Amino acid sequence: MKNEVLEKNLSLIIPAHNAEHILEESIKEYNTIFSHFDKFEIIIVCNACSDNTLEVSKKLAENYPVNIIDIPHRGKGNALIRGFRLAKYNTMGFLDVDNPFGSNQILDMINNLHEDVCDMSIATKYLKGSLKNKRGVQDSQLRRIIALGGQMFSRLFFNLRFRDTQAGAKFFKDSVWQSISRNLICVGFDFDIELLYKSKKRGFRIAEFYTPLIKYEKFSTVRVRYLAGMVYRLIKLRFFNRI
Repeated sequence: MKNEVLEKNLSLIIPAHNAEHILEESIKEYNTIFSHFDKFEIIIVCNACSDNTLEVSKKLAENYPVNIIDIPHRGKGNALIRGFRLAKYNTMGFLDVDNPFGSNQILDMINNLHEDVCDMSIATKYLKGSLKNKRGVQDSQLRRIIALGGQMFSRLFFNLRFRDTQAGAKFFKDSVWQSISRNLICVGFDFDIELLYKSKKRGFRIAEFYTPLIKYEKFSTVRVRYLAGMVYRLIKLRFFNRI
């Protein structure tokens, strides 16, 4: 439907696990990027934090349009699902807590939703046929391995032809979320693949944007031990879960 979104608005979800040392800087930057929007909110989801992430979030809420959810469960998917349930605007999405992307590229992604060019905008950190960033800022080796594994797995089992399913920058219309939000089972980093798979199956237009890293923060919640659970849930999604 043309002109589904008539104003610039955004519900931005930030999953945050033990991010006390980087959260304040990132939230200030995100607020600056989106402050010109007609309506804007940041939802910080503190998931299983054992540091002062929650306390930092509460202080930020005193000066910025921040809402806070504190949950005891680990997992990127867990955090995002809870955040999107609270979102109140008809453009929504998420960004990594370490703020690795450039503001111009992020704004371009969202503007394509506001202009009805697509229903979902997703970032890719990698050029076609490569796991390298032409600007020279590189992901960690583990993240690149997971990105490659996610790409291969998503193509083989889900027929998703995206260069980067795992980039922490995805935005979409609320009609997408309302359509795919039931029966979600991927509660970790596999959430991105489920989001893309169900959105594609429902016929939504997905546009991929090359969005290179502008900085690399040595902060990651990715662990090798999570891979088995991710593979199990994705197989369950592909062969046993109702779309």
